[in-house]
Amino acid sequence: MMEAEQMDLVLDVGNSRMKMALFAQGRMVAHAQAAAGGQAAMARFVEGRNLVRTVIGSVGSRDQRLLEALQRLAPVRELTGASPSPVRSLYTTPSTFGVDRLANVVGAAALYPRRPVLAIDLGSCITYDLVDQLALHHGGIISPGLHMRARAMHAFSARLPLVEPSDQPPVLGASTHASLASGIIHGAAMEVKGFVAELARQHPGLAVVVTGGDALRAAWALKSGIFVHPTLTLIGLHALSQYDPALGPAAPR
Repeated sequence: MMEAEQMDLVLDVGNSRMKMALFAQGRMVAHAQAAAGGQAAMARFVEGRNLVRTVIGSVGSRDQRLLEALQRLAPVRELTGASPSPVRSLYTTPSTFGVDRLANVVGAAALYPRRPVLAIDLGSCITYDLVDQLALHHGGIISPGLHMRARAMHAFSARLPLVEPSDQPPVLGASTHASLASGIIHGAAMEVKGFVAELARQHPGLAVVVTGGDALRAAWALKSGIFVHPTLTLIGLHALSQYDPALGPAAPR
């Protein structure tokens, strides 16, 4: 019987969700997501696969049980925001730089080589990171994400209800609920557009790629010119795992 194709398992573990991908010969062949620490879902995802290694990047607390489960499948490599990278960074506190942000920068630079690119991650927080045409990371921006905005307005007011971010609310709400929904979605979209416009002025030819759990929800409000890539972080994590400082990054596939 022919041996199953060798694969890498890549995990992007966030505060509430875990994204998973399988890579074979440098290409993503499958991806899925589950609740953070979802060992059963992860086991189903890799069932029958010939795993040769696992790569994990986590912004949450270290899940020892998940790590032990992964180690039973294949050797594990944990990545951090300070891991060796093909992108040089001007960030002055690398020990506090999230591995998800590093992966987004590396993935964006791989997608848009020799061009300035802004990676935006719409997750629990909205993060922005800019890498230029020389693969130099200039730094970034962090602001509240959609659900954080909704919870803050509810928690720090006496009467405002908790509103679940909706997909396409009108700009002008005809009720308190609708007004909050507009502020959440359109407020975030206006913020993104403002940062994109300013950074495009500073870096002509800027490309913009958006990822994260709320990327598709907000995409319609961002209009054209912004590329939504839901698996950007996974691609960046895999590229980081392949990077050898002595040899340079692996050739793009």
